[in-house]
Amino acid sequence: MKEKTRKLLHSRTVFSQGFLRKDGLIDIVGSIKDTKSYDIPKSNGTILNCGEPLHEMKVTLTMNMELKIINANAETYSAPYKICKEANFKTNGLIGETVGPGWKAKVNSIIGGSNGCTHVRELLVSMATVAYQTIYGEKSRLTREAKQKGIKNPFPSNQSKPTLLNTCYAFDETSEVTKKQWPKYWKVSKPQR
Repeated sequence: MKEKTRKLLHSRTVFSQGFLRKDGLIDIVGSIKDTKSYDIPKSNGTILNCGEPLHEMKVTLTMNMELKIINANAETYSAPYKICKEANFKTNGLIGETVGPGWKAKVNSIIGGSNGCTHVRELLVSMATVAYQTIYGEKSRLTREAKQKGIKNPFPSNQSKPTLLNTCYAFDETSEVTKKQWPKYWKVSKPQR
């Protein structure tokens, strides 16, 4: 099959990281950057050169191990309009909220529509997964460490079933992964017709 010729027009880079702070809190830092492969005129009469960021934002969420937001900050380094930066203060409306089910709706209710920046909202939605991966991983690491040292589990589970059960293909209640990790919750798959 002959490869089709194509020309790059737009690039978006979304990147997030999770950090453990010395005070025991977690910082989730995300960035989003849009670039064009050609020059475009800006609203102020100047030219945005090929490869320069049309949009570039950074969001930092500080949270505890229960995913409750302690601090929220958004910064805009590049945007089509000067006024765009003025929406960043509304991100602090997320303080006190908890990342979890309904997160996207929560973000939209606080900074949705003309109450905020579309790009910051998109970034916040993807940062939720990074927050969960960071905190779940850290809790698991600390639990394993405590078990190895013979000390009390710092994060005992009081849940009736694993939170990851049925959240993806691998954790389906009929999967081999579930059978091995949570045999109590594993179910025999029904034959497909």
